[in-house]
Amino acid sequence: MSEAFGPGSLLETAMSFQRAKLVLTGLELGLFELLADGPAAEDTIGERLGLHPRGTGDFLAALAEAGVLAREGSRYRNGEAAARFLVRGEPGFLGGFLHLADEVMYPAWGRLATALRTGEPQAATYSRPDMFAELYEDDAKRSAFVRMAEDASRPLIPALAKAFDWAARGAVLELGGCRGNVAAGLVAAHPHLDATVLDLPQLRPEFDAHMRALGTTGKVRFHGADFFTDGLPEAEVVMIGHCLVDWTDDQRRALIARVLPAVRPGGAFLIWDPMIVPGDESCLRNLVRSLNMQLMTPHGANYRVDELTGWLREAGFGEVRHDPLGQDVTLVTAVRPVRGPR
Repeated sequence: MSEAFGPGSLLETAMSFQRAKLVLTGLELGLFELLADGPAAEDTIGERLGLHPRGTGDFLAALAEAGVLAREGSRYRNGEAAARFLVRGEPGFLGGFLHLADEVMYPAWGRLATALRTGEPQAATYSRPDMFAELYEDDAKRSAFVRMAEDASRPLIPALAKAFDWAARGAVLELGGCRGNVAAGLVAAHPHLDATVLDLPQLRPEFDAHMRALGTTGKVRFHGADFFTDGLPEAEVVMIGHCLVDWTDDQRRALIARVLPAVRPGGAFLIWDPMIVPGDESCLRNLVRSLNMQLMTPHGANYRVDELTGWLREAGFGEVRHDPLGQDVTLVTAVRPVRGPR
């Protein structure tokens, strides 16, 4: 019996939820914001956060052993990653995503067996099949979704800005681009780009406010529409990220077919998602993410990169290639032929 499948490894895997709750509870308590002001001793942390002394020492020591915190003598401080990603107000803050993970995903995973028996989502986020229409009707749900989406996409923007020959392109259309965070990042890296974000009209006020905050008003435009039913503006590059996982295979194929005429001949279609790539080190993690999508959404699941390649070719795209983008995300690029098939 190999160590990978021994009882110790199996128990560690089965009990890994405990380590997850260390970080999520630290966020819930405001621990990382407290330590952003400087190192603090155990008793100071306990007093400031209202913690009972019974578990405080083990809690802090465990976070330090995990590398989330660091010790300075008898005091604790945020580790490098915690300082960058777990402190509210920092540019890389991931708390929007992790708050959703704690409040919505964590309870839903406790009902995985029910989801496997019924095929139904187990999160209390959506009650109707048109999940985004429902989501955007509720201010709190919409705000939480926006924070989660931007937390997921933000780390990928620098890589996306380098992974494609943007210098040879002009007009860019992002489908499902939310408040325009990715498009704004690309325009900042490549100022010649003429970018448009297409999303449901309810997001327009938040898009406008976000562009003002980023200083990109007028550099990225908003087009309110439903990409399944409304006409798509033409562009040299059409892109969609972290979106196809929300839908069924039939809906994905239908959307890809709708995109083809929106891409100018010789232009490109870019798709990025945590795709399942058999044999890749990300495969297990993305299979788990696929189950998470099934717990969270009425239709969603991850898909294999070879499936996407087939859908793109079926729609009429060519020169399909895929490359790792980072964070277990794969970037697939396809080109609309200059001349269609005869």
